[in-house]
Amino acid sequence: MFELQFFLIGIIQGATEFLPISSSGHLVLFAQLTNWEDQGLFTDIAVHFGTLFAVMIYLRKDIYYFLTNIFQFKIFEDQIIFKIILATLPAIILGYFIYDYVILYFRSIQLIALSSIIFAIILFIADKVKIESKSWNKITYLEALIVGLFQVLAFIPGASRAGVTITGARFLGYDRFNSARFSMILSIPVILASMTLSLIKIFEEDFIEVNFYQPFFASIVAFVTALLSILFLMRFIRQFDFNIFVIYRVLLGVFIILFGLI
Repeated sequence: MFELQFFLIGIIQGATEFLPISSSGHLVLFAQLTNWEDQGLFTDIAVHFGTLFAVMIYLRKDIYYFLTNIFQFKIFEDQIIFKIILATLPAIILGYFIYDYVILYFRSIQLIALSSIIFAIILFIADKVKIESKSWNKITYLEALIVGLFQVLAFIPGASRAGVTITGARFLGYDRFNSARFSMILSIPVILASMTLSLIKIFEEDFIEVNFYQPFFASIVAFVTALLSILFLMRFIRQFDFNIFVIYRVLLGVFIILFGLI
C-alpha cells in the first residue's frame, strides 16, 4: 500500500503539473481522500525533479538555444532570456516571503474547490480572445511582466500555475500552442526555485531520515507521466480549445465542495 502511494503521487504530479488543472489541488485532494502517511518533503522535491527533467527534455532545443546565447554572449540580440527572468521574478520574490504561509494556511479543500472553479471560468473567457500571429519568443517586456503577474496567482491552491500563465498569455492574444509553450518555459525556473526552498527546509531540520528508494521511484513515475502529459497537451491544443479542462475543473470543484460538506 505504501509503494502504491508513491506510485500514485508520481502519476498525479506528472499528469497535472503542465496541464491547466492544478497539481497542488489534486495532491491535497489525494491526501484528504486517502489519509495515508505524509510522503515527506524529500518526495515532493523528487517528483518536482521528475517533472522538471521531463519539461527540459521536451524543451531541449530551446534550452540549447538559451545556453548557446549565454556562452556566445548573444543574450542581448533577442533578449528573450531577460524577458523570461522578468516574467519569473514576481513569483520568485513573492514566493520567498509567503512560501511557509501558503503551506500552512492555504491548503483547505474548500479554497481549492472555489479557485478551481473561478480560475476555470477565467481561462474559459481568456480562451475566447482573438488569436494573433505571435510567437512566444517574440514576447515584449510588458507582456512578459503581465504573464509573470498572472503566475503569482498560482500561489492560490487550485489556481494552477500552468492554468494562470496560459490564461495570461491568451488574454494577450497568443495562440494556445505558444501560450502553453511559454508556460512550460516559465515552469523551469519556478520549479527550480521551489525545489531550492524545499531543500533549505530539509537542511534546517535537526534530524533527517530519508528513504531514497521511494522518492526515486516516485520521481521516475512523475518524469514518465509528465513527458506523456506534455506530449498530449501540445498535440491536443493544436486541434481543440481548453474547454475540456475548464469543464473538468468545474466538475472537480463541485465534487470537492460536496466532499467537504459530508
